[in-house]
Amino acid sequence: MAAGFGFESEVERRREAMRLVDDGVPVAEVARRVGRSRWWVYEWRNRHRADGDDGLVDRSRAPKTQPSKTPPDVIAKVLEIRRRLDRNPVANIGALTILAELEHERFTPVPSLRTIERILNAAGVTRSKTRLERSGVKLPLPVVTTPGVWQQADWVQDRWLEGGIRFNSLQISDVGSHGIAAGQYLNRSMINAVTLLLETAWPTLSIPLAMGIDNAFSSTTHPNNPFTTWIRACLYFGVEALISPPGVVGWTNHAEAVNNQWQRKTIWVQHFGSLDALRAGSNRAVDWLNTRRPVLDPAVCGTRYPADFIANHANTLRWPPPITITDHLDSKGNLHIPLATGRVTFLRHVTEHRTIRIAHVDWPTGDTIPTGGLVTATITTADQRLEIRHKGEPAKRYDYPINHPIVDPYHQPADHSLLHHV
Repeated sequence: MAAGFGFESEVERRREAMRLVDDGVPVAEVARRVGRSRWWVYEWRNRHRADGDDGLVDRSRAPKTQPSKTPPDVIAKVLEIRRRLDRNPVANIGALTILAELEHERFTPVPSLRTIERILNAAGVTRSKTRLERSGVKLPLPVVTTPGVWQQADWVQDRWLEGGIRFNSLQISDVGSHGIAAGQYLNRSMINAVTLLLETAWPTLSIPLAMGIDNAFSSTTHPNNPFTTWIRACLYFGVEALISPPGVVGWTNHAEAVNNQWQRKTIWVQHFGSLDALRAGSNRAVDWLNTRRPVLDPAVCGTRYPADFIANHANTLRWPPPITITDHLDSKGNLHIPLATGRVTFLRHVTEHRTIRIAHVDWPTGDTIPTGGLVTATITTADQRLEIRHKGEPAKRYDYPINHPIVDPYHQPADHSLLHHV
């Protein structure tokens, strides 16, 4: 080392500084001896501690990637897929969808998501993302990441075809897989809803452990009788019905988001002249959402697509027997499903009278639960009991009158309610 600050190189200066630091010399004194600032000493000390002597060598400032060197065939393929997706009225057109299409077609080399975004931006074919409408309500909902656990059902009500024909569309979504089923009808009858459930949704999505619905699926005009055809179908196949509080949004967030997706792929982009034409358009949209929508993380699910995720779990899921509803209707067009053992769980907020209402009957909750408190009220048909829980703990139990024969279900229900933790 030369006299004064005459180090043979900057690397030698850094090594001398680190030797002094290791000897316990104060940083300010080290900086004075090597002719640099204290911050310079701190920077090289941190690099030295992280990488040893290798950290004292200058790092290359050349970019680690060369975006301008993307192969022309990759650029051409990305733009070709983008044009193809743009011609499909039900397709998403973002970079993630293009990446998923490249993977599906086994194109190589597959560019990164950022590279695809740069290609689209350079070609001037980017489009702002449309945010899905979801309720902003934060609720203590279960976290479900596998198919066949929790499904939700919700109606898109009173929309119009060309010519002034009113229709309704029912969507059923599987929370864990993001798979969906949909059916369109001229009215919101229970027979239409159960037909979609048994003939389309469950043969496609599997039978869940629980089904989230609003009160329209269970309310009847008779006290102590929430057992509509829909509820009976759920119980018979081992599904717990989870019924959200009246007038409160958020408990079927997943189904509400799917309703917006369905409308965005169908009636918001195309006018349909008949129910048959709408159903054909809906089938195209549902097929895309299940088989080509890259909504899943392949590192977690093994795939990007809901239909593949369900297929990968098919051996562990519950499935219905082949059913055609018309074969089971009586002469008046009614479907008779026996009442099976199982659970129907209502979510309710306690009124100022310290009661909750279940199927047109008020049930006291006791004085320990505050007004407005959220409770679950579960009817177990096997022992004809109603149990009210607050924060997961039992609060009240009542006998619940059921004036119907009760049979064993086709599939056994889960041991515990999906919402006992709420």
